[in-house]
Amino acid sequence: MPAEEITLSADYSSLSTLALALRHYLTVFELDESWVYSFDLALCEAATNIIRHGYQEQPGFHYRVRFSHTSAAVTVTLYDSGTAIPELQLTPAKSDEQNEEVTLDTLSESGRGMPLIFACIDRAIYLPGGSENQFSLIKQLPPAAH
Repeated sequence: MPAEEITLSADYSSLSTLALALRHYLTVFELDESWVYSFDLALCEAATNIIRHGYQEQPGFHYRVRFSHTSAAVTVTLYDSGTAIPELQLTPAKSDEQNEEVTLDTLSESGRGMPLIFACIDRAIYLPGGSENQFSLIKQLPPAAH
C-alpha cells in the first residue's frame, strides 16, 4: 500500500477528518481497536498541539499529514509551518513521573499532551525547520499484522 497524504485546515474541526483518515489507512492491517485507538489519540493530540500552540488557534493555516508504513511499523508525519515545539517538551517523562498517582490536583488541561503522545506510540522524531516542522509518530505493528 503506498503512502497517502492529506492537507487539513488548522482548526479543531479537522480532528475528526484526521481520525477517519488514520482509520481508513489502517483498515488493511486488521488491527485490534485498542492499537488503533492509542495511535488515534496520539495523532489527534499532536494535531491539537499544532493548532493550539503552533498556530495559536489563528484561522487560515493548514497542516499536512503523511501516512506510511513498513512491514514492521506505521508512521504518521505531521508537517506544519507554525511555532516549533520547545526542545524541553520533546523528552519523554521519567518513569517516576509516569507512576505519579492521578488526582484532580495532578490533572491539568495543559502540559499533559506530550507525555500522552509518548505513552501511545513507540517512537517520535521531531525535526523543526525554518519553513516547515515535521513530527513523525511511529508505532510498531503487532506480529499478526505484518
